[in-house]
Amino acid sequence: MLIVFEGIDAAGKTTMSRMVVEHIRGKGFEASLFSYPNYTSIYGSIIKLFLESKIWLSHQELFFLYILDMYREKQEVEKALASGRIVVMDRYYTSTIAYQCSLGFDYEMAKKVIEYLDMPKPDTIVYLDIEPRKAVERKARQKKLDVFEKDVEFLEKVRKMYWRLIGEGYPTKNWIVVDASKSVDEVFSYIIERLQL
Repeated sequence: MLIVFEGIDAAGKTTMSRMVVEHIRGKGFEASLFSYPNYTSIYGSIIKLFLESKIWLSHQELFFLYILDMYREKQEVEKALASGRIVVMDRYYTSTIAYQCSLGFDYEMAKKVIEYLDMPKPDTIVYLDIEPRKAVERKARQKKLDVFEKDVEFLEKVRKMYWRLIGEGYPTKNWIVVDASKSVDEVFSYIIERLQL
């Protein structure tokens, strides 16, 4: 089973994905956690430089860097799924589509690239929904904001793109929408209940 956590910056994806993995393991099942971008990879390290405003990249370059960062672990993900593990992802290619298509990358082309690469398809996507202004305030308390995290207007576009994906049922009809403005415990309880874990 492949479970993906999605949402704009500061929606709580990292917190929830880790808590869900701990919960699954606590029930005696094997679970693997993948998080993107992976800043220790060659592609992730370039993305990090962009997010920190140290280099400039076009939305085309960004799209392929994000996708390559995931693609490099494709076999590892497939192996984990084939062995019966539950795979949990903190962001996946749905995030790349939402962000880079909000910057101008062609939406239909993005889906064609994913199809061509034959990326493992999520069984369930948990979408943590939060108002961009609230998300920026939340993130600002945690750390210095990157180029995407501080742009409320851009995050509004990204949020709309997520709703487009949900509306189309892409890449799965099984999206779970969660009010991420609630407390950590409330959000976690709701997710566990909906995932039937």
